[in-house]
Amino acid sequence: MSAPYSQSNDESKYLAVELDEDSRKLVRELALYEEVRAHHVTLAYTHNGEAFSPDWIPGGRCVGDSLQFETRGFSVNEEIQVLVVSIDGSSERPFDGGTLHITVSKKPGVPSTHANEAILNVTLVPFTRQLKGRVAWLERRKGN
Repeated sequence: MSAPYSQSNDESKYLAVELDEDSRKLVRELALYEEVRAHHVTLAYTHNGEAFSPDWIPGGRCVGDSLQFETRGFSVNEEIQVLVVSIDGSSERPFDGGTLHITVSKKPGVPSTHANEAILNVTLVPFTRQLKGRVAWLERRKGN
């Protein structure tokens, strides 16, 4: 287990729960669009010299910790498919108050950031499954 303050000052990285292989497989099988993501739940981005806060990780966990969490439902629009998740009973992202989610799939050329809009503008279709992952700093994709 890493220290809770283990961080990356590199703005090319972000803090996330990276899905384990079984969870990735389960989520990939749900994909509706050509570009399948099904990889992680974003917890926080560091930018503008912002210092890492352990409060960004739900439940007092640390970077490197494994956790189990639950899906709540799908949000799908004409360009992107999102799976809202709950960690420790909450779907609120501690970093910024956004919604914890997994981008499942999207049409080519659609930025993954459109997932946030899809969550706000589409009714959630209930869907509950248990998933597992590990808290980690991940590399940002170029042109995702």
